[in-house]
Amino acid sequence: MPTLVLPSKPDAPVAYELFEGDAGNNLLVIFLNGLGLSQTVWMPTIQLIQQSSLSPKPRMITYDRYGQGASSRDPRENWPNKEPGYAHTLDDVTDDLHELIQTLSPDCSSRIIFVNNSIGAHVARRYADRYPKIVEGILFLDSNPGNTDYEDIWPNPKDPSFNLEKMVPAGTPLEVYEAAYTKMTTIFASGARNKEGFDRREIKNILPDPSKPKLKGSKVSDKGPWVTVVGHDLEQFSKEEWEMMKVPIGMAAMYTQPMWQKYNEGLCGLTDPDRAKGPLIAPKTGHFVQKDNPPFVAEQLEDIIKKVQNSG
Repeated sequence: MPTLVLPSKPDAPVAYELFEGDAGNNLLVIFLNGLGLSQTVWMPTIQLIQQSSLSPKPRMITYDRYGQGASSRDPRENWPNKEPGYAHTLDDVTDDLHELIQTLSPDCSSRIIFVNNSIGAHVARRYADRYPKIVEGILFLDSNPGNTDYEDIWPNPKDPSFNLEKMVPAGTPLEVYEAAYTKMTTIFASGARNKEGFDRREIKNILPDPSKPKLKGSKVSDKGPWVTVVGHDLEQFSKEEWEMMKVPIGMAAMYTQPMWQKYNEGLCGLTDPDRAKGPLIAPKTGHFVQKDNPPFVAEQLEDIIKKVQNSG
């Protein structure tokens, strides 16, 4: 896999892949990872776009953030007074992304579509807000609700008002729920450290509302970008939560899904009503929509590409 170095961090290679588009097309599609999977997970979607009848085809880029996949650790980890485990903030990641774009694709950097999973949603939103009228389309795939932690929506089993029979799926033993509650409120807390070193503590303060700030995506009008919002399949998501985290089946339907649906509806408000699509449900997908259903992702991406290209 090729690597490049950002001018500001010459000793820290970033792994990437660049897929050239058709001559004369100045549209750039960038795939933004979540925390869990590296850039290679986007390959099936990219191959489907390359094999499609879409014309002209845009340039496409995948990359691993510092601390992910094949990229180096973030040099910021060695800065004085840097807290261990919190290498880069949302704005650091946005800065790195902008530098990567200008280094790797300076001739094709003024018309961008983001395809993002999970925490990548915050990167896309922050970039689009900081660089208005550059991001003309965003495909959100099971976006991380960065303004909410599990402890905000799940009942605390230690609370005096907790009622096992009324507050959790029928037949769930207390010890099973307590174990799940501890895992979910610890591992997925906004302040929890992660392997990458992505410091998420300030995201809920930077982007507290899924529908704000409104984004500007058109160069010829005051219109926002073309936005499509996609969520997971509840049944598949619930199965994965049980298999991976031993979250009782039914907890997502009771608590997580209503919150997530509201968040996704809010994301549609980032742009004008006539430029928003969704929230859609990606069939047979858990949280990693791009892994579970590449044809669905490719279909939605092709739709956004056509809308952007046809709107000038």
